[in-house]
Amino acid sequence: MIRITIDLCPGGNESKSRTIGQIDIANVGVDANNYGKYKVVMKKTPPFKGALKTAWKSGVYDGKTEDDAVMQGWVEGHHRQLRGVYDLLYSALKACGMDSRQKGVITSSG
Repeated sequence: MIRITIDLCPGGNESKSRTIGQIDIANVGVDANNYGKYKVVMKKTPPFKGALKTAWKSGVYDGKTEDDAVMQGWVEGHHRQLRGVYDLLYSALKACGMDSRQKGVITSSG
């Protein structure tokens, strides 16, 4: 399982950092051509309590939410040797619908 933790460091001060988000990407299968299938679970803010805490620790999310701050999705067809972890993260964010929330946002690669 890959876990991405998002920390806020007020004013760049790491001693005051706090976690504001977490993304878990669990590999649930790989085909003969090395394409993986992944379960994605995103949660906004800790604490991670109850059933979710156990599910997150095990990398398995059963769909039982404790709040509406959880999003989930599936990534299929990610080639494990031709594409890296950032490609997988990008696909995971899209699988949870994050791209649809970005209407009108201008991005640049340069």
